[in-house]
Amino acid sequence: MSTSRFSPVKDQQIIVVCDSVSIATGDISEVLSALKSLSGDRASAMSAEGTVTLVFNGYDDDPRELESIPEVRKWFAKLFEAWPYWSFFASRIDQTVPLVLTLLLPGETVAGEPGMVGWAFDLDKLKPLMLKMFGYQNELIERLGIGEDVNERVTRDFLEAVQAFFN
Repeated sequence: MSTSRFSPVKDQQIIVVCDSVSIATGDISEVLSALKSLSGDRASAMSAEGTVTLVFNGYDDDPRELESIPEVRKWFAKLFEAWPYWSFFASRIDQTVPLVLTLLLPGETVAGEPGMVGWAFDLDKLKPLMLKMFGYQNELIERLGIGEDVNERVTRDFLEAVQAFFN
């Protein structure tokens, strides 16, 4: 039986901290530099595949969900334009995959529980967003000489994380 069907267990998660000061100023440079180091060569990419966890600092007292905060959405969209490889690198064992998708999917604010604000997504945009993400993933795989077996496994893992979130 081929071991490439199963995702390798990673020893570590890579925590990427996005702080409210950088977000307020629109500065992606520090986070972008860290992310680019993961996708710069084949060995780095393979060791970081599926391990990147996003953490947003400075929003604990905000009643809104992260995806409904306009400056967070704008900042993350800018980061995605500069480094679009989330389908390859996003951690599958925490909320990073849903967070990436919800930050990128268009939607609108809706009233939630008293004192809370929710966000409704335009799910018609999910498939085009994922196709765009997989296009960038294919480009990364080709550029770094990573095999098609890895590409297929990573795609399957990402899709499973997406399905788990939406089900």
